[in-house]
Amino acid sequence: MIRWLLLIPFALLIAIGASGTFFLIASIVDPVMAMLTGDTLFVGFWSFVDAVFAAEDPGPIVEDAFLAVGRIIFTLLVFPPLMIAVVSEVLGMRSLLWHTLATGVLTAAVPFILRGSARIASPAELHVSLVLGLTGAIAGLVYWAIIGGREPRRPEPIGPMSSGS
Repeated sequence: MIRWLLLIPFALLIAIGASGTFFLIASIVDPVMAMLTGDTLFVGFWSFVDAVFAAEDPGPIVEDAFLAVGRIIFTLLVFPPLMIAVVSEVLGMRSLLWHTLATGVLTAAVPFILRGSARIASPAELHVSLVLGLTGAIAGLVYWAIIGGREPRRPEPIGPMSSGS
C-alpha cells in the first residue's frame, strides 16, 4: 500500500523532473531543437504579448496560455511515464528494457498520434521525435532506478518443510 501511495508518485515526480531537465538541455544544445523551440517561443511570446496588450481584459488570454502550456507539458512529459508506470505496476513488469523502451517509444510517438494524418514525416520531425524518445527513455530509466529495479518480496513459507524422506 505504501508503494502505491508514496513510492510510485515520488518515483514519477523525480522521473518527470529528470526527463524535463533533459528536454530543456536538448532544446538548448541540439541545433534542430534550438531552432524549433527558439522560433516557437519567440513567435509565441510576441503573439501572446500583442494579444494581452490589445485586449481590454487580458485575464482569459493569460489563463488560456497557461492551460495550453500545461497541456503540452502533460502530453509530452507527464502522460507517457505515468501510463507506462501504471501498466508496469498492474502487469508486474519490472525490466529496465521495458521501462526505457516503452516510455521512449510512447513519448516519441505522441506527435504522430496527435497529428493523426497518414503522411511521411520530414527529417526535422523525425529528429524531434528522436529527442522526445530519448526524453521518454530518461524518464523510464529514472523511474526504474527508483522503483522498478526491485523485485517484490515473496512471503517466506510458514511451517515445517518436509525433507523428502
